[in-house]
Amino acid sequence: MPYIVPLCDAGDTTGSGRNRPSYGEADLMRLLRPVLALSLAAALLSPTAVLHASAAPAASSTSVAAGDATVVAVIDSGFSPYHQDFLASKMPAEAGSLPLTKAPDTWLPGFPKPSTFASYSPLKLGLDQSADANMDKLHSADSDAWKSVKESGSKGINYRWIPGTKVIGALTFGVESSDRPVDQQAFGGTGTIYGTGGAEHGMGTTSVAVGNIHGACPQCLLVFIQYTDQSSAERALTWAMKQPWIDAISNSYGFSAGIAVRDRVYNGTDIATEKLASERGQTMFFSAGNGLENAFTVPNSTLMSSQEGPDWVVTVGATDPNGKDYTGTGKPADVAGIGVSYPSAYGSTTTSNGSDFSGTSNATPQVAGTYAQSLWQLRKALAGPSRVQAGGVVATGRGVSCSGCPLADGVLTATELRHALFHGAIPTAGGYTDGLASLAQSPGVADSRFAAEGYGTFRGNLKGSTVSADVARIIGPVLGTSAAAKRPAGEAAWFAVDSFCRQHIWGAWSGGDFTPKTVLPGADPVAWPTRTAIQEACPGLTQPPKPIY
Repeated sequence: MPYIVPLCDAGDTTGSGRNRPSYGEADLMRLLRPVLALSLAAALLSPTAVLHASAAPAASSTSVAAGDATVVAVIDSGFSPYHQDFLASKMPAEAGSLPLTKAPDTWLPGFPKPSTFASYSPLKLGLDQSADANMDKLHSADSDAWKSVKESGSKGINYRWIPGTKVIGALTFGVESSDRPVDQQAFGGTGTIYGTGGAEHGMGTTSVAVGNIHGACPQCLLVFIQYTDQSSAERALTWAMKQPWIDAISNSYGFSAGIAVRDRVYNGTDIATEKLASERGQTMFFSAGNGLENAFTVPNSTLMSSQEGPDWVVTVGATDPNGKDYTGTGKPADVAGIGVSYPSAYGSTTTSNGSDFSGTSNATPQVAGTYAQSLWQLRKALAGPSRVQAGGVVATGRGVSCSGCPLADGVLTATELRHALFHGAIPTAGGYTDGLASLAQSPGVADSRFAAEGYGTFRGNLKGSTVSADVARIIGPVLGTSAAAKRPAGEAAWFAVDSFCRQHIWGAWSGGDFTPKTVLPGADPVAWPTRTAIQEACPGLTQPPKPIY
């Protein structure tokens, strides 16, 4: 399937040169006009433009396991369910014995009735449990089954699930006649779910999110949703956001105002539905982007994108394995994952191999999976079936014995878990990697680290690290078994300003760090230049125009 450059943030870390703008007060205000939001990103949020500062019980039965099940949706280009990352037989034993050969409506709490779909049937594939089976050959043998896949869209949802795998949903959203002519020409083919096989972007994202081998949440279930053009991605996202049985949505793509740029000045998302979904308890993760060159050298602003900008979205940046920020990732970000050399099923040819995945495309599903495993663990910790998503509540059960921890009342809200996620991230020392293969490094400057990686970084499955360590820092304070990590000075003030700016542009939200009673910090262009610039800029920013299709 062909790709348009703006759609994916896969991990090309090459590139060279530095962006070294300088500006005076008049220039600053000019740069901060909404139509020049791209310049805002490059001038204000690149490091060179700021001043230097002087354990839970195992599920005992299928019913309990299903009652605690956690579902992650990944919207992407294509993936192969033949890989061991997705086989039910390879799921961790602690995930419980789920009836993954049966239709999800018969056992998953909250799943809709089959009558709500235009069609609803299993996609029966010839799965191979061996590690060296060739996936293209398996795909060819199942050609008739794959040909039966129908596109979903505005006329209805054709829902498939894949028995014998953790894929309880597999859908493709196709091009429609009302889409932009340029998209119809570029993406006129039929959606396939499988994609082209091999080095599929969706193989990287799905495997690091929920893969049995590579995933941050191998215990989690997957709904994979393929999109084929810009409009179909938004249709897919809108559908997923209306599903209260989906706990988290991972999106490693982003759209721009044009075709061949990555400016991220975009307003095509159904933000009203998105906000309601977030308030209901669903959590959306979006990649911050790899910069205009897709090489981490020239940043793009996340503030002016309806995908990365709203306060109710978790925007994910990237750092490198050595704890340095990438100069050109989208900014500001809420939190970060690893942006290079991350183990995944990307590029796999057999049912077990793969290669490294990179970019904010990797960081986003890595963080989404970490959130999802935390939710799964906390649902298990609450006695009995705890799965729920309503009124902001994401888990219920008998309260745990602790002194004032969030689960003392037996109720976990999405806001509580998101804040625990943020406060479980570990800030890096700051500083930047630049240029070819990230060999050049520059020191940290002022408060630019907050823009680059938000609250901090989760390292996931890198050598010497484990997802379980990331999850322990998140769920320990929620369970009252450990204290929250000490947070760096200035963090609360930074995120109050960040939340204020996002709510000013995209609308008020009750779950943010800014409320009508919040007193914002005073301007301090010496100690906090990036924060001050954003704070002074935001009153002049407005949502960009809706795209014309």
